[in-house]
Amino acid sequence: MKAQVLEGEGKLPQLKDVPEPEAGKGLVLVKISASGINYADTMMRRGFYLQNPQFPFIPGFEFSGVVEAAGEGVKNVKPGDRVMGMGQSTYAEYTAVPAGTLLPVPAGFTDEQAAAFPVTYLTAYGMLTVTARAQAGESILVHAAAGGVGTATIQLAKHMGLRVIGTASSEEKLQLARRLGADVTINYAETDWVKPVLEATAGRGADIIFEPNGGNALERDINAAAPFGRIIVFGMASGSQIDPSLGTMFQNSVAVSAFWLFTLMREPERMAAVVRELTALAESGRIAPVIGRIYPLEEAAQALLDLESRKTTGKLLLKMH
Repeated sequence: MKAQVLEGEGKLPQLKDVPEPEAGKGLVLVKISASGINYADTMMRRGFYLQNPQFPFIPGFEFSGVVEAAGEGVKNVKPGDRVMGMGQSTYAEYTAVPAGTLLPVPAGFTDEQAAAFPVTYLTAYGMLTVTARAQAGESILVHAAAGGVGTATIQLAKHMGLRVIGTASSEEKLQLARRLGADVTINYAETDWVKPVLEATAGRGADIIFEPNGGNALERDINAAAPFGRIIVFGMASGSQIDPSLGTMFQNSVAVSAFWLFTLMREPERMAAVVRELTALAESGRIAPVIGRIYPLEEAAQALLDLESRKTTGKLLLKMH
């Protein structure tokens, strides 16, 4: 089969012929229709993800497709079923994943929407409901508001009755955030966003802050947080890690916590509840992935470079066929 292979840290993937995986015991072989591109893919490429791979490897975390074969003991799906899910090595024509990790495709979803859904929406909704325990009437500061997780968070937060403040680096991105329902938008490339956040909340600060960058941004998050505010760090796109100042945190009793989707996946009951709720919202039309650009499998390297440039909006995808 054709797959994109990363040979070493700092390199870009190359299209190669590799052996097709097999549907072993408990596994399902899926013919991939589309694969989601995530910032974690670029972090792994550059060597600062939470769990860096052994090279060479095939990148990719999520996909949509059709079941090609079901291994011994698999009862929840059969060949021909449309599925989506999370796994490994999805920048490829086929992937083999544990049957229990497959998710139902919401009714009415295209292959592209299905591939754009799992990581971003499970991350956003997991942070909102499990980690932040968001309540209607609270305010939330969403950084990278025009990206995959950002656009998902805005939709979900508005559905839950939150007031959304979004930051992005261009007017085009801010316009997208506003179209999705953001109440206040801030261009962080032109201004330090702490003061505008305080002004937008009558001096109180944001009750919830989603932080994808880490590094120096975390100190400003603390300064922009409300009393007993909750800052959820879900990425280190900056590539640096800086410990927050406890002294500053004490002033407003601010909590800083972390979220990693794979932790939620290790909690079956919580994961199942999140999936049920998200599927219902998707099928009702209340949420839908914002797809920025679709690349052919051959252009995976360009897709990663475009994502790293921070000039893209919405979710980026690879299309296999």
